[in-house]
Amino acid sequence: MKVKTYEQFVRQVERNRIYPFSSFIPEHPSLTEDASDCEWHSDTDTENDPWQWRVRIVKDRHAAYGKFLGGKLAFIHMEFFPYLRSLLSRGTSAEQKYRDGLLSREAYRIYQVIEEAGSIDSRRLRKSAGLDAKEHKKDYDKALIELQTFGEIVVTGADWDESESGWKSMCYETAEHWLGNTHTASVDANQAKEKLEAELLPLWSDKAYRYLLKKLG
Repeated sequence: MKVKTYEQFVRQVERNRIYPFSSFIPEHPSLTEDASDCEWHSDTDTENDPWQWRVRIVKDRHAAYGKFLGGKLAFIHMEFFPYLRSLLSRGTSAEQKYRDGLLSREAYRIYQVIEEAGSIDSRRLRKSAGLDAKEHKKDYDKALIELQTFGEIVVTGADWDESESGWKSMCYETAEHWLGNTHTASVDANQAKEKLEAELLPLWSDKAYRYLLKKLG
């Protein structure tokens, strides 16, 4: 399905529940593929530029956005995200994962900074976490992916960063903070698996579904 408008993009996310930014799930649609005919990177055209949609859809609370699956960016429909997050998080808190050795020290420190701030852009986050030195860039990037892979944080916006020559600095929140009152606290792993089977099996190809299960462990 070709996507030409923001509304069509939102419908695609709602229909597929998990909708990658780029094509990494086999036999499964993605934004870059479906919106290949659109004008990208306008920086101002929020109606017609898919590059702007990726942040707008989060602010409109239609979907979560982040590197949840194998370090690749994807949109997860708002109603579906608590179920997927239940599986990503393995049913434990960030603190418990750190104690169990599943989260690195850098990742846990970043999580603490985000949790305290509520919402924070990448430039301030890196500095507050004590990882702003050039030699810490790789550790910082790796830690962010760790947290997203466990469903602990989500991308929630983009702020202009004057120090980066006009590039936008991504903003982050903890998943708990972003979900707020919509968080389905009672979702356990069995309920989440049932939800995946009920909603994805009828729609996704077998190859795409098996890929997802592999990424979820």
